Amino acid sequence: MKYVSIVDAKEQLADIVKLLQDPQEEVYLTFNDKPIIKMTPVAEKMPLAEEKPIRRAGIAKGKFTFDDELFDALDAEILKSFSEGVA
Repeated sequence: MKYVSIVDAKEQLADIVKLLQDPQEEVYLTFNDKPIIKMTPVAEKMPLAEEKPIRRAGIAKGKFTFDDELFDALDAEILKSFSEGVA
């Protein structure tokens, strides 16, 4: 366990990271001699940026409903405008 002031931590970041490679180590950052941040090593493997989950098409299937009558009326209006030559 080590206590480091916030001001000194800026200069000692590389040393703090090396210290935290030990899974049993803890570093407390202090401000006005009071601990405000506890730093510990991450115990589990964190995913890399390249390991983002793949987003699938159709993932929301069945979660939304649409009024078919509204779309039928819209289709009829679009067909009418094309038949009249107005786009």
